[in-house]
Amino acid sequence: MEIRPKTHQDLLDRQACPSLLMKHILTHGLDEVVHDERRSPGDGYYWCARTCTCVGPDDQVVHPSRCGPSRACYDGPQA
Repeated sequence: MEIRPKTHQDLLDRQACPSLLMKHILTHGLDEVVHDERRSPGDGYYWCARTCTCVGPDDQVVHPSRCGPSRACYDGPQA
C-alpha cells in the first residue's frame, strides 16, 4: 500500500474560517508536500480578510488552530 505524502491542505482544519488567509496560498499552494513535522499549514504568515491584519475582528490573533467555529467572528458555515 502506497502512503500519500502529507500536504499543507491536510494540516488545515476542515472548519477553518474562510476569512483566514496565509502567504503560503499566494506563493505556493496548499497541495505542496510538507517535508517536516509542522502542525499548522503554511509558513507562519496569517491574516484575516475582514481586518487585513494578523488580528481578527474579535481582537484575537489569527492562526489556523484558532480561527474556527468557537470564535465570535467566525465567518464560515453555521451548523
